[in-house]
Amino acid sequence: MSIRTVEIRPPSIRAETINVMKASAAIVALVAAYLFRPAIGGGAGDSAASASDLLPFQAAVQDAPGPDQRSFRELQEGLLEAERIRAATGRWPDAATLSSGGIPPFAPDPTRTPYRWSTLARGTTINYVGVPVSASSPAWLLVIIEPEQGAPPDPAPNDETHHRLPDGTTLHVSIWRVPEAERKSGFAAIPQPQNEGWTQLLIGATR
Repeated sequence: MSIRTVEIRPPSIRAETINVMKASAAIVALVAAYLFRPAIGGGAGDSAASASDLLPFQAAVQDAPGPDQRSFRELQEGLLEAERIRAATGRWPDAATLSSGGIPPFAPDPTRTPYRWSTLARGTTINYVGVPVSASSPAWLLVIIEPEQGAPPDPAPNDETHHRLPDGTTLHVSIWRVPEAERKSGFAAIPQPQNEGWTQLLIGATR
């Protein structure tokens, strides 16, 4: 009986590397499809899924009219500048200071509806309120809440509603709008803007 010897050769390094890269690419594609599925496609199913993650007084920025999306982005920019000044000076700048520095949306802009901006502070809450000169545009409210003195550190991660100053102070921030025709007076005392008809705009769902 003859014995036959068979030589088994491992795949080449090149072929093995290509196979690993293909497998990795497939995994990355699946993860990306999962993470970005609400933003890609724009189908009715995707919109419904996004809406289901929002509370009744919240709305997604991407569903807002173009001018409102612009105002939202500018308020985010203005918030970052206000935080920078707060970190450097220990005090929040008023709307007039931000306007004089050319910071949108507080600074005058001839390409948009004029707004009258004011700063309202009560305790640890700071409100920047924008009232349009035309009732056809919405009013805007930027709410910043600092922690109470002596409160334990907030472990919440940084996201669009939690910002952290360089000294570790965690801020709760939110951006709201309401039709000017429906806005009620006395918003300086509003602890919960949703109770006065304001809608919070969000990039991503939060609870």
